[in-house]
Amino acid sequence: MKRILRRITLLLVILLLIPIILEIGVRVYVESPLETDFYGSIDRGAVGGLQMSVGVQTVSGSGWVHLGWIADPEKETYRIEIKDTQGWKEIGQTKFGSFFHRGLGGIYRVWRVPKDKTPPVLLGEVTVRPTFEPSPIYIPRISGEWQTLFQPQQYGSYINDHTIYQDRKGNWRLIGITSLTDGDFNEEKYFAVGMSKEFPPAEGMTEKAPVADFGELAWAPHVIKSEDQYYMFWSPHKLHQMTSRNGIDWENHQIVLKAPYHKFFRDGMVLQVAPNQWLLYTTARGLYFSQIDIYQSFDLTYWQYIRTALRSSWGSERNSPFASMESPFVVRYQNHYYLSLTYNNDSFFWHGILLLFKIWLNPASYNETLVFHADNPYDFGVYQGINRSPTLLTRLEAHAPEWVHHPNTDRWYITTAGWPWAATLTSGEVAVAPVEWVKAP
Repeated sequence: MKRILRRITLLLVILLLIPIILEIGVRVYVESPLETDFYGSIDRGAVGGLQMSVGVQTVSGSGWVHLGWIADPEKETYRIEIKDTQGWKEIGQTKFGSFFHRGLGGIYRVWRVPKDKTPPVLLGEVTVRPTFEPSPIYIPRISGEWQTLFQPQQYGSYINDHTIYQDRKGNWRLIGITSLTDGDFNEEKYFAVGMSKEFPPAEGMTEKAPVADFGELAWAPHVIKSEDQYYMFWSPHKLHQMTSRNGIDWENHQIVLKAPYHKFFRDGMVLQVAPNQWLLYTTARGLYFSQIDIYQSFDLTYWQYIRTALRSSWGSERNSPFASMESPFVVRYQNHYYLSLTYNNDSFFWHGILLLFKIWLNPASYNETLVFHADNPYDFGVYQGINRSPTLLTRLEAHAPEWVHHPNTDRWYITTAGWPWAATLTSGEVAVAPVEWVKAP
């Protein structure tokens, strides 16, 4: 009898160990080829010169101030001071080029504190006062039916993550992930392009020639316009960039971030927060939990990680080995900031294995988009589950959505897309629906 019990116990132990071993194995397999480096966008020798030329830059809003600069965390940390009636007072320290402060503002100093114990060096002194504008929170609601926006026919049959903008001629353009498969992410190596004169067009967009075909993975394009030039960014794991004078013809391909600070860097979205200041929001993963990271740039070429915009922690439902918070998008509406992300890729090893065979166990989760709010673009709090996250505003049914504001009509729209074998709202096409903003109770 004792022998039988020992064998049963051994069998139970083995059965318990198998999923743990598989989980560890999958995580090692997907992480091992990925590199990380804080200096992946700037050569170490160039940091000092850029640091001095940029100095300390500021962004402010209702009751908050943000200080930004070029950081060199291998060599130094940073001490932040504010001047009050008693003189200078230390209010914080950081190792990255970012400091967020709530209060009345005033005169700030940022000191470089060398790790070799040499005397601190003043990086910059700035004066900044926040505004104090009471602003209600609004909840975005999908307020109409989905209608087809674009589906490629010649260069692919579907669109996944995508970007929408107006070119120099005023035409609307969509650039998005595709391939000549039914949704094999390993074959997604260029972008399909759609165009229309109006938005949204009654008959859908017309397909144009594809872009960004460089023989390697091309995911989640994002286009912005700065002054007289368009910039297109894409991933995964490293940040590609191309430029255009008209938003139609793209050139000057370069990799502007060779290795990110955290692994599973993808789905970048760029938001301008001040003159010559931009934030890049990306999918990421910490030691275990999924998150949205922020990188900062003062010229759209050099990027540095500065902080995490949204963390997840105990209570969060999904923490895939390759990150579960995808397709981040941030919009500013009535002095508040709204971060949306598609929350899928379930936890544990089996989801990644099934993905290789195009099996999605929970179809509804493919279209789950969470929307968070904040009074600033730097900190959207911590996600600890649907009912334990104060900054979570709403849940929308959409996959990898873009938020589109029409400047002529002042109307807002949201899109949805996805792999044909996984999406339930679409069958390869991008669809669009109107959005209304409802004041929160």
